[in-house]
This record gives sequence, C-alpha cells and structure tokens, in this order.
Amino acid sequence: MAADVNTYMGIGTAVTAALFYFPPTIVAWIRQHPNRVSIFLLNLLLGWTVIGWFVALIWSASAIRRYPLSDTVKAPEQPAPENDSYRRLEQLADLKERGHLTQEEFDEEKQRVLKGR
Repeated sequence: MAADVNTYMGIGTAVTAALFYFPPTIVAWIRQHPNRVSIFLLNLLLGWTVIGWFVALIWSASAIRRYPLSDTVKAPEQPAPENDSYRRLEQLADLKERGHLTQEEFDEEKQRVLKGR
C-alpha cells in the first residue's frame, strides 16, 4: 500500500519539531555531559514550558568538570623559588604604592625576601 503525502508531511513535521524541541539534549549528548540523561528527561517532560527548555539548555551548555582517572589527585607544581621571590617583591611594591606599607616596612620585608633566596 502506498503512503500518501499526508504521511510524509506528518513525519517531516515530527522531525522538524524534534529538531526545535531537543537542542538541549543534542548539545548534552555531543558534549558528553555527565548528566545528559537527566537533561534529556528535563527537556522531554518540562521542555514544553519555556522555562524548562531554557534550564535544560543552560544545563547542557554548563561547564563539565573533568576528573582524573587515577584515585590520587596530583598536587599542583610548586613555582620556582626565583619566581616566588619575584612575585612577593611585586606584591610588596604594590602594597607600598597603595600606601599600605611605609618605606621602612617595605625595606624590611624586601630584605627578608632577598635573604630567603
């Protein structure tokens, strides 16, 4: 039995409606969002309310936190001592420029930092 034009129009309309209704779900799946099933359910059940659709879209576009595969979390690398001293001197100079340190206090702290090298 041949399908008539109305059948094809109905299928086309359903596909078009899905493409306009499910972008939050599509974005979540493409980005491999860890909560993509929850986003799909929110989009499916509350997407008809415009607020639910926007919440699902914002959730799907939100930042994804990547966790390391190992159980231990690596500590951040410590900066080289030269950089640390340099940063500390910059902070002291900034405090002096703002008026939080006097020249004498600045000189004392500067000597401490330079001796700590």
